[in-house]
Amino acid sequence: MSVDLWKRIIRKIIVTRFRLLNKNKDFTIISQNCIGGVIYSDLDIPFKTPTINMFIEDENFVKLCENFEHYINIDPVPITDNYSDPIDESIVYPKIKIDDIEVCCLHYESCAIAIDAWNRRRKRVNLDNVYVIANSWNLHDKVDLIERLIKTKYKTVIFSEKKYNYSECIQLPGDFWQLDNRYIIRPNITDYIPGSNYRYFEKFFDFVKWLN
Repeated sequence: MSVDLWKRIIRKIIVTRFRLLNKNKDFTIISQNCIGGVIYSDLDIPFKTPTINMFIEDENFVKLCENFEHYINIDPVPITDNYSDPIDESIVYPKIKIDDIEVCCLHYESCAIAIDAWNRRRKRVNLDNVYVIANSWNLHDKVDLIERLIKTKYKTVIFSEKKYNYSECIQLPGDFWQLDNRYIIRPNITDYIPGSNYRYFEKFFDFVKWLN
């Protein structure tokens, strides 16, 4: 048996365990980055949120969580298909706008495709079972934004590279985490741990228990 095949088998066992333990089958995650989509995929549940394959910076994300019902009833409009990252101009992606918030559609080819995906998935939202997953680096370590997120009516977790004295904040374990030139944590918490079949976040965040 090849090493790659063995790794795929082990990974299949891991995600099967996640799925068997999970009792929550109809939930919406408002996710600040790609982790929400990864969790849905791990649990083999359709994307019941529009925040898939996108990232939402700073106060834009907080406002979305504070008034989620309002924003999911607003039709998105395009800003540009070719937004150049101000720090690294080699990174280009579409940007869309929903009322007064901007959404960075990193893994989409155009605003039209991103808007279509947003509109399709917002119809699946379960407003009675909403969770929020954020992170301190996309919030730019602004304590006021962290506090505003915690005060929303949704169950919230915020990953951070430094310690905050809030039960909702989970400090990344270990001393190897680094912020890159774009202020994004590296390694990515959704990456696989070298030599392991687990993603980084799966080792320090029991997302199944959190959802249950």
